Amino acid sequence: MIKFFRKIRQKLLSENNFSRYLFYAIGEIILVVIGILIAIQLDDFNEQRKEHNRELSFLQKLKDDIQLDIQDLTLADSVLAVYQSSQDEGLELLLKAKSVRDIITIDSLIKFGWNNIAVNRKTFDEMQNTTGIYIIKNRDLLNHLSDYYALVEKYQQFLREINEDSREHYKTSHLDPFVFILRHYQNPSFDISSLDTSWIRNHNSPAYLALSRLYSHVIDAVNGLKRRYITEILIKSNELIAEIEEELRKNSVNK
Repeated sequence: MIKFFRKIRQKLLSENNFSRYLFYAIGEIILVVIGILIAIQLDDFNEQRKEHNRELSFLQKLKDDIQLDIQDLTLADSVLAVYQSSQDEGLELLLKAKSVRDIITIDSLIKFGWNNIAVNRKTFDEMQNTTGIYIIKNRDLLNHLSDYYALVEKYQQFLREINEDSREHYKTSHLDPFVFILRHYQNPSFDISSLDTSWIRNHNSPAYLALSRLYSHVIDAVNGLKRRYITEILIKSNELIAEIEEELRKNSVNK
């Protein structure tokens, strides 16, 4: 193509036809400019396509993360629901407890764990640490994502404080008789009769009151509040999944 244009220029110059040569030169410049503009448009189109595909990738990964959160949190809530069904029976038994065996049974009914709520925020953190946060064009969806992870962080902080309170309840010296029984009950050499277990039948004793406070805190806060927080997060999770799926559908149509 370049050789073709060069031959035309040389022919016009050899004919000393300046007006035709000028007209041709202007036309050639216009063609070059048009070519450059087309190249720029193609480059812009390719960049837009790459950005669009990157947005789809982030949306899909966010959906996968939150769906995994839903599975894990639903399982955690199921476990807490089992705890909840047993703990009421445990509290009733605590009021009637008269022996070490009763106390051991109560402890087996009132289960809890000092673990926190965990979610997978790998994709969201990646977006925040790169330009990915600007890839999502739907600002409402982006705000809802930020609100979701902020809500999780808030409840995680609450549970850290609750768990710390629980440890303080558990560390009180008044619970030493109870802890000693739990630790040694399965030991064949453990002689229950050598212990003072009168606190079990005395609802005003420091040991009994400390145990009652611990169990109440476990039931109302460690298990109860955790389950409430999980429920709220699950509601937000499912709302987000619906939003992301709608955005994926629209983006796929416009692809």
